[in-house]
Amino acid sequence: MKKCSICSKTKDLHEFDKIRLASGKQTPTARCKACRREYTNQYNAKKGSATGLNREEYLSSVRKPKLSPEEKQQLGQAKWDAWHKEELERQEQKRKDIMAKVVQVCGNCNEELPLSQFPMRKRKRKSGSTYRTPSHECKTCKNNKAVKHRASPKGQYTTKLYRKSPAGKAKAKRDRALRDKRSKQATPKWLNLEQKQQILDIYEHMRDCRADTGEDYHVDHIIPLRGENVCGLHVPWNLQVLPAYVNISKSNKVYPLD
Repeated sequence: MKKCSICSKTKDLHEFDKIRLASGKQTPTARCKACRREYTNQYNAKKGSATGLNREEYLSSVRKPKLSPEEKQQLGQAKWDAWHKEELERQEQKRKDIMAKVVQVCGNCNEELPLSQFPMRKRKRKSGSTYRTPSHECKTCKNNKAVKHRASPKGQYTTKLYRKSPAGKAKAKRDRALRDKRSKQATPKWLNLEQKQQILDIYEHMRDCRADTGEDYHVDHIIPLRGENVCGLHVPWNLQVLPAYVNISKSNKVYPLD
């Protein structure tokens, strides 16, 4: 039994907290547990919080909101998409930095330019494997030659004649069949009817652009179906309508041209 120094009541020893002295011996405190608790609450109430908020307000600001499984999945998908986009941009920038350090002399203008200014050509070895090598002419020289050739009567006649020839028509048919096959293979089975209808609407919008402007338009995949580092899907959020010359110049690059 011991008497509390605050309430002056005699209580059992288990109603007192214990403290350890310097000698290592444990002894009960002068105040009982109830008086110590009351003193602590009064002290904390006078002291106030460092944030200026009470307990309920502080916990509500610190605790994370409770999300449903669908919201958690959407949040995780958004985080992954943001990381994936940054990773693709980082890889593309790294490739450009490497290409900018390597130089080559153009065989036409004799200028020393970065390797990124030369178009890459695919070559085949005797073993059957393929490799890529830069052209001996820079992009500017090749584009200038192509522009002059298309503007010449011979170039215009050759292009139009080939398109109307049986070989040109057969090639156009093969290209259309190949595009349809790739799109069919890249179309996931989990698309619903609404999303499939959105794909049809995008192609209908492309045909409307052709009819309104009189120019050729294509439906482009933002992430190409057969890219160098990543392959996309034939889904509505991966499709966009672009002019034909922009889509052709974009080739299998990941990002659209501005």
